Amino acid sequence: MANCRRRNLPAINVFLVLAILALPSCGVSNDPRKTADAFCFRYFIKLDQIEALEVSSGLAADKLRKEIDLLKGEARNFQEGDREFHRLKPFIDYKMLQRTDQDVDHVMFLYHLQIEPRQGGEKLEREILISAIRANGRWTVNNYENYR
Repeated sequence: MANCRRRNLPAINVFLVLAILALPSCGVSNDPRKTADAFCFRYFIKLDQIEALEVSSGLAADKLRKEIDLLKGEARNFQEGDREFHRLKPFIDYKMLQRTDQDVDHVMFLYHLQIEPRQGGEKLEREILISAIRANGRWTVNNYENYR
């Protein structure tokens, strides 16, 4: 019986090492670009201010809290629920155009957004400036604004 337990130890050790290595992939990486990309995906693609707030701080967090307060449940108040919401929301795509390192704890990103209504109409294009900062070892988006 003791030999069976010893033979399983290497397999268990390999499993534990793989599980520990996989942990960082569960959340947002501690990288300014990945944090900015996560913000863009949550805010522009998922249209979810609450999830975007999780990777935000400072002025960005203030803006998101104001939007959440203004919407107070109205953002997805459709008769058919999420299915109708996703059927009506526009096609949105984004691409990072430029990265500017201000210093070791502050990085600016310029993103290009394309917004196309599902019901037809004019395609909109925007450029969004996103500021990421590192505080206490963690990167967050601390501001975002229309650039052009």
